[in-house]
Amino acid sequence: MKEEFSPEWWQGRIDEEVGEKGWRWHQVIKAYSEEAEENSFVFLGFACDEGVRRNQGRVGAAAAPQKIRQFLSGIPYHQQLNLLDAGNILCENGDLEKARELQTESVSQMILQNQKPIVLGGGHEVALGNFAALFQHEKNIGVINIDAHFDLRKPSPQTNSGTGFYEMNALADENNSKFKYFCLGIQSYGNTPILFQKADEIEANYIFAEEIHQNLNWEETLQEFIEKVDVLYLTLDMDVFDVAYAPGVSATCVNGLTPFQVQKILKLVSKSGKLALTDVAELNPNFDIDDCTAKLAAYMIAYIIENWK
Repeated sequence: MKEEFSPEWWQGRIDEEVGEKGWRWHQVIKAYSEEAEENSFVFLGFACDEGVRRNQGRVGAAAAPQKIRQFLSGIPYHQQLNLLDAGNILCENGDLEKARELQTESVSQMILQNQKPIVLGGGHEVALGNFAALFQHEKNIGVINIDAHFDLRKPSPQTNSGTGFYEMNALADENNSKFKYFCLGIQSYGNTPILFQKADEIEANYIFAEEIHQNLNWEETLQEFIEKVDVLYLTLDMDVFDVAYAPGVSATCVNGLTPFQVQKILKLVSKSGKLALTDVAELNPNFDIDDCTAKLAAYMIAYIIENWK
């Protein structure tokens, strides 16, 4: 089911005495339509955590899109950006497959119109629908996943939040295309040996969180990956952050990345000129503390948009 955009989702402070110089995002956001100006930033909520439930995780991420909007609303409007909202994809009665069909159709239409989609998850099952949408238009896609986990498990038997990148690889294989996958922030204790084996089998690139902590030469490897593809799909799983920064996620992470480390990655990708689509996943408001994880998610999205070329 599709839930249409409502201006009530975007509310916040108004500084009437200073006019436009005091504007915030909630004062400029508009409803998305198929006649929208090209290169607009279009938000789409994917209010679903059925994949997390199937993956035996902590549910609650379905409430994340609205929570993220709450904190995006107050972002100061520094740049002349065309910000649009396309509403929410809802997962009814646990029908993830139907929700994904609607998601793929919606995102594909945005890409066809040369828009810049920002999908607000939801569990990380959001990733497969976004890749499938982009794959309808591009084949030489670089998938960059900032995540503590590979999410390369084989569906057994159903798709879930941990199977998306396995399924992306299968989709590419079915179409005689090479799946190009780069994962940053991987945790040794967050992935079983079979997942490392699968990552090696598909020739995935991956950087451990500890390599980023030690400031090893990962940037050059990422840049080389970016240069070999035509477009990029960027997905940020909030559980890549250390639990001190992001307690409100579906699966918390010990010794995870800092916001500054993640921003460095986001800047490299966003400024590449190849970014076509992005999303944020796994914010779980049920377990957040003082909304710090939701605020962090909103700020990371704003940072991507600020640097998206």
